[in-house]
Amino acid sequence: MVDISLEDLVENTDSVYEAVAILFRRARQITDEQKLMIETEMEVPSTVENRDNEDFDDVEIDREALQREHKKYPKPTRAAIEEMVQGKIKHRYIGSPEEEENSE
Repeated sequence: MVDISLEDLVENTDSVYEAVAILFRRARQITDEQKLMIETEMEVPSTVENRDNEDFDDVEIDREALQREHKKYPKPTRAAIEEMVQGKIKHRYIGSPEEEENSE
């Protein structure tokens, strides 16, 4: 994990508050993307059927299902901060002169 300073975050924005607002919005997008991936993974049916009558010694463990359930995703806030420092986040204001020039 790389140490990130406040100056690194504000490098591409006008203020700390703007950087926080951008990071919040991107972290929310990452959270939504992760939720969608988890939901699609959970829809994959398990290969082991429910066997209530068997002893626990004879039950097979579905390791793929366990890996799907316990897959770790990066923390959304940390991912957003790293993206901002690497310059991967592009932001613009609605109604900004740049947007108006592109629409004409």
